[in-house]
Amino acid sequence: MPLKLLVVEDEPSFRQGIISMVDWNDYGIQIMGEAENGREALECMLQEKPDLVLTDITMPIMSGLELISEARVAGLDFYAVLLTGYDEFQYAQEAIKLGVEDYLLKPCMPQDILRVIMKIKQKKELEEQKGRRIDDLSHSWNKNIPLLKAQVLSGWVKLAPLPLEDRGGMMQELGMALKQQDGIQVGGLRLEKPQHKAADWSGQDAELFRYAALNITYESLKDVYGGQLEVFVYQDDIVWIGCPARHPAHSSCQRLTDGLQLVQSNLGRYLQHTASLAVSTASHCMMTLHVAYQEVSQAMAERYYRGRGGIYMYTEACATDPELLQHGHPYLDQMEKNLLLQLQNESYEQSVDTLEEWLGYLRQHPHYSKEEVNLRASNLVWELQKWMRERYASSPEWPGEIMPADQLSNLETLDDVASVLQRTLQQIVGILSQKVLHRTVQATLDLIKAKYATNLTLDSTSKEVFVSNSYLSSLFKQELGINFLDYLHQYRVEKAKEYLRQQYKVYAVAKLVGYQEERHFSSTFKKWTGMTPTQFQKNYPVAH
Repeated sequence: MPLKLLVVEDEPSFRQGIISMVDWNDYGIQIMGEAENGREALECMLQEKPDLVLTDITMPIMSGLELISEARVAGLDFYAVLLTGYDEFQYAQEAIKLGVEDYLLKPCMPQDILRVIMKIKQKKELEEQKGRRIDDLSHSWNKNIPLLKAQVLSGWVKLAPLPLEDRGGMMQELGMALKQQDGIQVGGLRLEKPQHKAADWSGQDAELFRYAALNITYESLKDVYGGQLEVFVYQDDIVWIGCPARHPAHSSCQRLTDGLQLVQSNLGRYLQHTASLAVSTASHCMMTLHVAYQEVSQAMAERYYRGRGGIYMYTEACATDPELLQHGHPYLDQMEKNLLLQLQNESYEQSVDTLEEWLGYLRQHPHYSKEEVNLRASNLVWELQKWMRERYASSPEWPGEIMPADQLSNLETLDDVASVLQRTLQQIVGILSQKVLHRTVQATLDLIKAKYATNLTLDSTSKEVFVSNSYLSSLFKQELGINFLDYLHQYRVEKAKEYLRQQYKVYAVAKLVGYQEERHFSSTFKKWTGMTPTQFQKNYPVAH
């Protein structure tokens, strides 16, 4: 881009001589105007905004120095070179204050004028290059700030501060939105992965989901924290650090609850995804973020017992009591021994009850870690399958391992563990009790097969097979190791899967398999499959 030059000189012959003495275009310079006094020059400058002004000092109406001063006050950015005689050299000090680049003594040769102007042109080009480099560095810095913030904040929630660590200075340097140093709260969001093993939720898809979920989390919670909020990815979770807006305690708690529910609502609306959220107390400072994150982790551990997609607030009850854990083991050990003994004695109904008691005990005492419960469940499945292999490996009905015992360690909730244990025990009881079913139970199964899509109940079924409902309930569980209602739900769910694979609408499938309310159908389907009907349709291939 050429340098735009304005020539200001009250002597016409000298002004024209400057303009015509060289072919300025050859040097990348454009004469964009001329003026014979300061007032005329100022009007031209305000309109055309030249890069360089070559001006005489002594002129009528407005001098060269007044012109430069007025233009600076008007906010114009330009270089200035003065044309001066020997008797005007006393103005040099004032010219320096005005930021004049150079001066030329009259009379001056064309090459002197060209030399000074080319020197300024080169200076301008160097400054522009430097500015571009600074802009590039600034752009690169700004682009990497989110990553730098995430790295710094990840370190702070992971480890205690180092001696003399200046977290306030680091916050200021990275432009963090966290202003106050106390009353800080940490939260975590865990996206729930699709339950079907064939679903691809890894690599780029997972990263895109996390990035979108991070933005949704920020937008949903920024008002709760009055804009003082930083959100980043730590390990596989989304973590936020915020300073709750100052409100009365009840109001603040409600605002937080509303905000967390909004996060879940927006995730479902925009990503068709669910998530579990956990939040620490709001009593921390920047130097105790690692303690706050420990509270988040302990609160999130409740997800194992309470299921996916919940909101978990940290309380003192979240902390584990080692004494309680120690005292609980003998009771669990005994129940596991009882279950194996009941199978050996063909007390199948009692074995099913014992498993339910084992699971019930854990639900009533949610103090065991996920790792510990999963390990116990793995050992129990391994013992059951080992016992079956030793006695019934030759049975054509034995499918082998329903799930390798070591895979139970990866299960996310106690409901997942319960589902595996119940299926394993049902399979075992089904094989061990192979015999001709009681005619009443067989009639009940035939009735379920024929009328599962109707409003079938234990009472209506017992009337059709001519027995009391209590007798049918006891006999059904004794023969099949499962109660009537659970069997009916499982049968309906299996039928529902067939319709869902054919891309039937969820509300239509609910009616087709005997549920009057879509909500009841969806909750039952999720209980037995670990996913909603919509998620099942998305994750499973279309049936042909």
